[in-house]
Amino acid sequence: MPYLEFLILEGCTRLYEVDPSIEVLERLSLMNLKDCKNLVRLPSGLHGLRALKFLNLSGCSKIRNLSEQLGCLECLEKLDASGTAISELPSSISLLKNLKDLYLHGCKGKWPKSWNAIFHPFQFLLKTISVPTGLSLPSLSGLHSLTKLDLSDCNLLDGSIPSDLGCLSSLIDLNLSKNQFVSLPGSMCQLSRLKYLRLEYCHRLQSLSELPSGSDLYVDVANCTSLVALSDPIKQCNPGISANCLNCFKLVEKKGFKSMTLSLLIGYLQEPKATPKSRYDEYCRFDFVAPEIEIPEWFNHQSVGSSVSIELHPGWFSSKWMGFALCAVFADKELSSVCSDAMIVCKLKVNGEEYLFPEPSLPHGEKWGQAVSDHLWLLYVPVDRYFKNDWQDIYYKLEFSFWFKHFAQGCEALEMGEVKKCGIYMVYKKDVEKLKQRYWQGNASMSEETLEFPDCDFQNAAVITEAVSSGIITKRALEHYGSDGQVGPSSAGSACIHQEQEPRWKRLKQLDDGAGPSGNA
Repeated sequence: MPYLEFLILEGCTRLYEVDPSIEVLERLSLMNLKDCKNLVRLPSGLHGLRALKFLNLSGCSKIRNLSEQLGCLECLEKLDASGTAISELPSSISLLKNLKDLYLHGCKGKWPKSWNAIFHPFQFLLKTISVPTGLSLPSLSGLHSLTKLDLSDCNLLDGSIPSDLGCLSSLIDLNLSKNQFVSLPGSMCQLSRLKYLRLEYCHRLQSLSELPSGSDLYVDVANCTSLVALSDPIKQCNPGISANCLNCFKLVEKKGFKSMTLSLLIGYLQEPKATPKSRYDEYCRFDFVAPEIEIPEWFNHQSVGSSVSIELHPGWFSSKWMGFALCAVFADKELSSVCSDAMIVCKLKVNGEEYLFPEPSLPHGEKWGQAVSDHLWLLYVPVDRYFKNDWQDIYYKLEFSFWFKHFAQGCEALEMGEVKKCGIYMVYKKDVEKLKQRYWQGNASMSEETLEFPDCDFQNAAVITEAVSSGIITKRALEHYGSDGQVGPSSAGSACIHQEQEPRWKRLKQLDDGAGPSGNA
């Protein structure tokens, strides 16, 4: 037994505790206690498990704390405590210099709240009530090897995330989805290696104005229905940001879809891309999803329906060709209980033949979120990452098509959504400056736009015009609501309003009322 290297007790639902003699297993490298739902505690002495690399406690819903000796597991590389009742991590966790993956999904710290027997003599007839208190985190500054951190659905509030989060210099994937904070700590911008920032269903999140300056950062803020500010890559020098803004209506209303699209795409195009060195780099590309019903006008090849074609005549090919910008306007349909997840896939035909390349896809459905209105998916596929070196300066007819692909078998006949429009824009190096000029011109015209207020007090008119130019309120919001709060254009003399009126998205209420899809994020 002292030579045992793997201990797998997954699903042992009658297991109550682990024998303390386990610490003699000096060669044990893996201990799997997943879904031992009646396991209450681990041995307090863990210092003997010096070779342990993977500790899996996920689904052990009765474990409420971890030993301070956790820090003695100097070889530990992966700790999964998802779905436990842990409310606080031991401070010794910062001693785990080799820890690479830390999963704490759903650790809300459910503590029982009992009825007072004095006022309720029949307490024994009542069920215990569990109140999620939220996960308390110590300093994480010592986790210099950590690449993946999952703190999703932990009931984190403002101040719950350690201020020294930026010290996690190796962090690549950070999952903070389904939490209750309004903003993130300023040290977030120090995470220069971060590739994925997941914030889905953070309904109270309002601002993401400061993001890490590293390249190829993917930010998922799907269903962050209170979000009104997102980092501008051009103004704040944050290159290579992709974003999933599914159902972020307030953000689009405040920032403007056209401005956001150009800002994010230009930031990606002007950042030099190195040769992929890891699996994280290999799949990075530019993506942007947000509520919108029209294709940007600068897409010079547009089509109604799910496919769009372009003819390339000799003279098109040069070393300055960078790749394709593609977009599609899509709408979801009602999901079934079985066929609830799919992806939108982009395919390419060259001269009528299917061209084999890594097909760009957008995960979609119940697990990732469903669009409550028309949305636009804009993506950029660079030539050096997606296409072979067999392109020549000859005639080509290219056809890009978008379609919904199901994950579950037997769902092929169901229509999960509809692609209404799509477009292509061939990107050359000279186009980056053209797009940048279009961005600045668009912003200038928005800020200098004047509003007319018939029979209105000039002082109030000046206040509203300043509010529009500074972004506090949008002209669309003024046109959508009158001063009395009723839908429709303001009548003469009623344009002097004193507070912003937000559009009422009828189907959006379901997102604010719930915490998103169940299950792991």
